[in-house]
Amino acid sequence: MKKRIGAAAFLFFFMHGCAAELPEHDSSMAWVDVAGRAGYSLSARRQDGKQTDDVRYFQLTPGRHQLELRLGYERRGSSAGSQWRYCRVEFDYDSFAAGERYSIYAVAMGFTVRVWLRNQAGERVLESRSVRCGSQY
Repeated sequence: MKKRIGAAAFLFFFMHGCAAELPEHDSSMAWVDVAGRAGYSLSARRQDGKQTDDVRYFQLTPGRHQLELRLGYERRGSSAGSQWRYCRVEFDYDSFAAGERYSIYAVAMGFTVRVWLRNQAGERVLESRSVRCGSQY
């Protein structure tokens, strides 16, 4: 019985740590939301060549930054049935503005992948400069 309670307590604290709240948005910085939607997984990987601490967002000083993300999506209709495909997405944007919230929008069908950076008004401000897909990503 004690083992079950100890295991349950460990699991509770472990799961609670995984669901950490996002930090407060600093109005002197730009914020990029990185969230997948149904059928997609999206995670922040690198900012200006350095690995990110949290895969859910980028918080950036105003100006130019290079962002790298990992996109996963379910590719349907192949002879092997549905399978997940993973891609590396890169953005190089020179106009991140303080206080602005950005988001990433991705569309993938078969082997065709398109990914955009959108401002808080929902306007496309940039299409990713490269999308490379394969098992290594």
